[in-house]
Amino acid sequence: MTPAKVGGLALGARFMERQGVHPAVAVTGAGINAVAGAVMHAALLAFFVVAVGIGGLNGVHPPSARTVSLVGLGILAAAALVAAVPAGRRLVYRHVVPSVKRAVGGMWELAGHPGKLALLFGGSALVTLCYAFGLVACVEAFGGGLTVPAIIATYLVGAAIAQAAPTPGGIGAVEAALIAGLTAAGLDKETAVPAVFLFRLATFWLPILPGWLAFTWLQRSDRI
Repeated sequence: MTPAKVGGLALGARFMERQGVHPAVAVTGAGINAVAGAVMHAALLAFFVVAVGIGGLNGVHPPSARTVSLVGLGILAAAALVAAVPAGRRLVYRHVVPSVKRAVGGMWELAGHPGKLALLFGGSALVTLCYAFGLVACVEAFGGGLTVPAIIATYLVGAAIAQAAPTPGGIGAVEAALIAGLTAAGLDKETAVPAVFLFRLATFWLPILPGWLAFTWLQRSDRI
């Protein structure tokens, strides 16, 4: 019951730790994987937005400068609060700084292994594209009406927005963002709504049962 991706990161780090990987290395590995996912998501988003063209997503607008400024000020205020409290400074020096150093060192090490870099970023891109083409299939199942690049761009925009949602798996935010994006791109609501709910059924709700069974087995077999 965590915001999107947080539980997966913690579970991945815990699994690696129980398999004998040093806790610091496990956390660093999970972090590098998350960074690679974010980088590839941004790169794919830029590519498909350009492919669609500005006119293809007229109804989707980036945050205003005022909103970006307020978010930035909020982050700075939180950082200042942590720095002002002794316990916060100890937490940063003992855990955050060492983790950042290890992450940087890990990226430098990966830079010397092009094959591993290709697996890391290629795998991240493949996972994202599989979800995106899942949405394409769901839209086509209800009659279609949009080009493939437009649907993929909409998915990437909606997924990026939903990451900030403080709900498990982005419930509510993902659906709203995808429906809004598809309708803004020109798809009628009668097609967008059922297509998005079918997509969420296939990629979120149906995997819960096998996921729970796998989670239980991993616990009982002492792998997490």
